[in-house]
Amino acid sequence: MPLLKILSWNILHGGGSRCASILDGIEKSAADIVTLQEFRHGKHGAVLLEGLKSLGLTSICAPETSSARENTLLIASRLPMQAEPFPANAALPARAVKAQIEVSPTVELNMIAVHFPQKRAQVPYFNALQALDAEWQEGYSLLIGDFNCGIPFEDSQTKTFYATHLFQQLLHSGWRDAWRQRHPDDREFTWVSTRKGNGFRYDHALVSALADKIVTDVRYDHDVRLGKVSDHSSLYLELDC
Repeated sequence: MPLLKILSWNILHGGGSRCASILDGIEKSAADIVTLQEFRHGKHGAVLLEGLKSLGLTSICAPETSSARENTLLIASRLPMQAEPFPANAALPARAVKAQIEVSPTVELNMIAVHFPQKRAQVPYFNALQALDAEWQEGYSLLIGDFNCGIPFEDSQTKTFYATHLFQQLLHSGWRDAWRQRHPDDREFTWVSTRKGNGFRYDHALVSALADKIVTDVRYDHDVRLGKVSDHSSLYLELDC
């Protein structure tokens, strides 16, 4: 598999008639790995699960929740993977999933899909990322999803991010913002407030130095947000493995 295509998308629950539109967007992406934030188990979740399997994304991890109305997140892969909630702390809600995927004889991808909560509740999840073993920085590694964070006035039109210092600590420790590396002066927003009209780039792909070398494409699809399939744009990442 020379090119590995990864799609990350906050689907805003994916309920009702939007399931078909979400699955259509996934199919059009031809993704080999999909992460869905704000996935919910239950009737509509079952529709999405079956749809993902029909698209060949048969290796799936979606942590259980106490209620079908509670958000979780999902990783689905065409390739065999081992996955589990992250961090391994039952006291924390399932807001991240860690996976290891054998992509090729020379590439094992370590990835964590995230959907961080707002404000102070983000802190333990950022701390868990900071505490990852050194092998994450040394290998082909990826942190991807909705961080609900960024750098004010670079990734937003306001200064309202709560944990910018923790997000920047990840960058200072060696993680690279794949999109920003390739678009240093651009501003794109993946979520826009319906009340104030302010834009935010909440959705990021942070890669290790080794993984950054094999990134061939990284971009946002704003049409799915503008078309109201979700309130978030989707993030597409391509790796030459």
